[in-house]
Amino acid sequence: MGNFKVCIVGGGLAGSLLANGLINNGIDTIVFERDEESLKREGYQIRLGDPALTGLASCLTDSQLESIVQRLGRYSGSTKTAPSICNTRFQTILDLSALPTYSKSAAINRVVLRDLLLGPVVTKGKVKFGKQFSHYEIIKNGPGGSESVKVNFKDGSSEHCDILVAADGSGSKINKQIGARNLVDMSSHLAFLSKGNATKARLRQLPPRLLNGPTLTFKNGISLYYALYLPAPQKTGGDGKQDDGFDFDENQASFYWGLNVPRELCPFSDAKDIPNRRQFCLDIVRDWAPEYHVMLSAGASDEDKITMTMLRASTKLPKNWRERLQAQNGNNAEEGHPRVWLIGDAVHAMQPNRQVD
Repeated sequence: MGNFKVCIVGGGLAGSLLANGLINNGIDTIVFERDEESLKREGYQIRLGDPALTGLASCLTDSQLESIVQRLGRYSGSTKTAPSICNTRFQTILDLSALPTYSKSAAINRVVLRDLLLGPVVTKGKVKFGKQFSHYEIIKNGPGGSESVKVNFKDGSSEHCDILVAADGSGSKINKQIGARNLVDMSSHLAFLSKGNATKARLRQLPPRLLNGPTLTFKNGISLYYALYLPAPQKTGGDGKQDDGFDFDENQASFYWGLNVPRELCPFSDAKDIPNRRQFCLDIVRDWAPEYHVMLSAGASDEDKITMTMLRASTKLPKNWRERLQAQNGNNAEEGHPRVWLIGDAVHAMQPNRQVD
């Protein structure tokens, strides 16, 4: 496409997937990632539904897509399932997989998926690491009225492009500069997230119900999401019997849970002062069935990996939001400009327990 160039700020899931699609269709594209290439991330779980797989297929080559499909988790022999809503006695109230209109999905580790998506872009030399976004400018190129976008970074460097794509997550600076400002902190709740290895010994302790799919539990503003990631069965020769039917690589299997707690249930003015996050979570569900105590205690012997985070949500932008901004701020060329696009969490913040639709 001649000299047409796209800059993507953010090398996460959305940014790296789009980069693959553009590069595979001959469009000059470069990704700017704030983290250093050597940084090792810890990833939680994400679930991919049919629409997400369709999106992947439209951007990736067949071999790239197959590498992702092979890493999708399995539940009782099936890759796709849906959560069950349980009460606090761990009784199933509603199995969402039984609803024909509910989109089923498959689990995969976020970091594994991100590496599979970003890897081909890195191989092509189209990723610059250690680039923290500062701001962008709309540049007028001569009297003819043609425009470009100048992307500025905190290290003083810059890059010119025809289209700037914001894939910089739910804390997006580009979202603020362009004037969308539709991302909001959910100060009403605290979110506790945890993951760990789902060894075969651990699976024998966890409720067997979890082998069928994720569970969701709600009570008085509290919500708990719990899911396993079990990789595809290993290919074994002979007739060797697998213990308890668990035929998978323990190094890849994992559990993940997220507990959202109303802020008023925290006795500390600053939630960072909670001395023992696991015990706090166990106290929140102290009146729930014993199964929940076992579930939240999984991995307690490991180094504590319970993360507390602030959830973010987003409001839907009106179709004419760009026109409104340009009409209100005619002297500010950057606000609402059509050469700046928003994708992924930079415009639609997704909670950790949601799937990609």
